[in-house]
Amino acid sequence: MRRPRSSGARGARGFTLIEVLVALFVFLTGVTGILALMTTALALHRDGLQTGRATRQIDDVIARVQREIAEGGHRASNGEDYTDVPALRLPDGTWCSTHFLPPRGVEPLVAEIRLAGTQAGLAAARPVRVVLAEGPAPEKEVLRLREARTRAAPENP
Repeated sequence: MRRPRSSGARGARGFTLIEVLVALFVFLTGVTGILALMTTALALHRDGLQTGRATRQIDDVIARVQREIAEGGHRASNGEDYTDVPALRLPDGTWCSTHFLPPRGVEPLVAEIRLAGTQAGLAAARPVRVVLAEGPAPEKEVLRLREARTRAAPENP
């Protein structure tokens, strides 16, 4: 029968303290990376949900403004110009503003619509330009207007 080696011998079984600490460090580094990846994924998911919500809301606001214009709303006292809506709270608590761009010649009516979570956030919100026509606008004219306005206006952050 063999005798077990003494605990001080180099061939003893088990891990040294340094090996355990290195393994723990590698494990914690991996876990930290996974947690960082998860938080990034959650943030991207939240941003995607907000973008989808804003898209649905902007469609609703555009339809609402078009309906109000068809009913004769947003007209200034002179009957030719349109009045802006600096801030309007929507039923879901979101704030929107509508700024009508002055028409040039035979161009259809164009408005800039901004959406934000708070009234103070409207100033920093990115405007979405929308072609609003009192009547049917020729498609070629609408496309020409969009291209001209896109080239003329600098991109807002």
